[in-house]
Amino acid sequence: MRQPDDGTIQLLETGIGTLVAGVVAAVLASTVFGGIGPHGPHTNPGWISLIIAMMCLPFGSLAFVLGGAKWLRNRRMAASRPGPVELPLGQVSREGKGLLSFSENQSEYGRHGKERQ
Repeated sequence: MRQPDDGTIQLLETGIGTLVAGVVAAVLASTVFGGIGPHGPHTNPGWISLIIAMMCLPFGSLAFVLGGAKWLRNRRMAASRPGPVELPLGQVSREGKGLLSFSENQSEYGRHGKERQ
């Protein structure tokens, strides 16, 4: 059965990639870049690696959990339908939208995301 292209795979890939980057940064901060003492890392690259790890680990975890929840939901929906019926979700067009554009109506916002009068 064909699964819909609703961003589930992209969320899982982003979550896993971000988690891996966070784990690598944490390992580098604690080993290669001088370790972490009671007052924090001992070197500037250690601090940068720690900051990267502290950003990547929560964001990657949330993206991975959301992707996993969407995957389980799609799987449950596909199992509840009789026969090889495609799910009614289609590909979402992202043309002309920014990363944080939540509106489907393009006339509501201007070119730079400012609300039109």
